[in-house]
Amino acid sequence: MHHHIKILVIFYSLTGKTAALAREIARGAEEVKGTAVMVRRVPELLGESFFKDKPSLEKTREKLETEFPVVTPDDLVEADGVAFGTPVHFGSFASQIKQFIDQLSPAWLKGKLIGKPAAVFCSAGSIHGGEEVTLMSLMVPLLNLGMLPLGIPYPIQGEGPEFDAGSPYGAVFVSGHHGENDLSSGDIKIAHLLGRRLATMAQLLACDCVTCTACREVMKSNSTSNPLEDKSK
Repeated sequence: MHHHIKILVIFYSLTGKTAALAREIARGAEEVKGTAVMVRRVPELLGESFFKDKPSLEKTREKLETEFPVVTPDDLVEADGVAFGTPVHFGSFASQIKQFIDQLSPAWLKGKLIGKPAAVFCSAGSIHGGEEVTLMSLMVPLLNLGMLPLGIPYPIQGEGPEFDAGSPYGAVFVSGHHGENDLSSGDIKIAHLLGRRLATMAQLLACDCVTCTACREVMKSNSTSNPLEDKSK
């Protein structure tokens, strides 16, 4: 019997592109038996005046606020694994994510986040626009919190363009300068892979190996095939 685990996906999104990736990470995590997934957003820091003359961004903000509740530090403490998503802001993660992470000091002091697996993902306007640096920068505070950042085994086995879809450090979505791109099949495949990896690792870490057989099943299937590989191809 698999241990019931909780995966939390948290993100900041202005244009809705990082949110699209967050939904796919959640779908991947849900593929792992015995996993409950919550998707939450961090609060917006930009004031009303910013959105006044930007109707499409305002519409996106209202849609995201309706769809996703705001994350709390308690959500993080209660989760068995957490994925963090951000747009690329000048080669680093968004200040909205930073502001949320900075509220984790009480949980950090009590060691409440130690040993939780973590995954990172981002969306960017252009290729080589700072995605990998952003993912690495987002891992830094997670290491400080005692979390266990997970990457993606690279290269991702696939044909043609799918081979280049991800990065070793997390899932990346290049949405285009005007947000004209939708998630490709490769982007979705990588997001699912990362979600599955996070949930599988959380299962293993929560496994007591007496009542829970997850570790034995993974080790057994490991000898024949990689359980974290995409089964759909």
